[in-house]
Amino acid sequence: MTTLKANHITFPHIRPDICLYAPHFRSVPSEWTCGKHLHHMMFEFLLVLEGRLTAFHGNVEQELKAGDLVLISPMHLHGYEVIQTEGASFFDGHIIIEDEVLLHLFETENLAFYSKSHPLNEALQPWIKELMEVLQDSPLRPTKVMLDVLHIIEAIHSYFKEKATKKGPAQQREPAYLIAKEIEKLMRKPTLTTLIEETPASFSEAEEGSGLGSNWLEEISRQLNISSRHCHRLFRQAYGMSPRQYLMILKQQEAMQLLASSNETIENIAYRLGYVNVQSFSRQFAAWVGCTPGGFRKNTPETINYLMSLPQSK
Repeated sequence: MTTLKANHITFPHIRPDICLYAPHFRSVPSEWTCGKHLHHMMFEFLLVLEGRLTAFHGNVEQELKAGDLVLISPMHLHGYEVIQTEGASFFDGHIIIEDEVLLHLFETENLAFYSKSHPLNEALQPWIKELMEVLQDSPLRPTKVMLDVLHIIEAIHSYFKEKATKKGPAQQREPAYLIAKEIEKLMRKPTLTTLIEETPASFSEAEEGSGLGSNWLEEISRQLNISSRHCHRLFRQAYGMSPRQYLMILKQQEAMQLLASSNETIENIAYRLGYVNVQSFSRQFAAWVGCTPGGFRKNTPETINYLMSLPQSK
């Protein structure tokens, strides 16, 4: 008789925080545009169904046709426009997932644009198309939706991981990513270091590196054990913008989203974004979008749907 040895293996609790945000079909006419913006801790997928669509990812521009796919990495500026006369239609969605490994793979392996015949596109299309159908079920079954979302995540993860494995040893976490994470913390809970008077004018390279209102960047640099100059350079190389520009884009998007989707007073929104007073916030907001916060709230453009408010501190 075989005697079994006592054995007990305990695995950690697994509780992933995954969200499918703003999935939608859309048909757009010629000359339609979706201005450049970014998403923090979520990636975006867009499948062109008909026509031609021009997509921007960072400093790269690509014309997409029916069947082509674009994957937008977290924290990368992107936008879309239609310049062809026939217009275009597409299916678009955003997936929020705080998976450090996957986010790192997006940094190192994502090409952004995948033609209809690309292996990753071929792996993803069945799940994306099934997701399109499931979203139209009545009543909607969230578990069925999330099953397709998980398949999409796993297909992307597997493909990126295979690419990374062929390169050899895994790369270390990019410092630029850690800088962006620290900037997000500033956005979630403004502190006195971010309560600065912002001016409508754009900051020049010299001003951004001079320490003007940049105590927060110096603090981030100290935490990461790098100089503020090196911090600035690493971030610009990774994301095509300075840390200050990134912070201001997040502030602009957060302001637009809060004005459009909440009943908070403009004064409270100004404070949440780290402004010393509502007048300072109003001046900056007018420089961003060409109207006052109150005017924007009364006439919210349809394109605001692509923005998501940052989660608050726990």
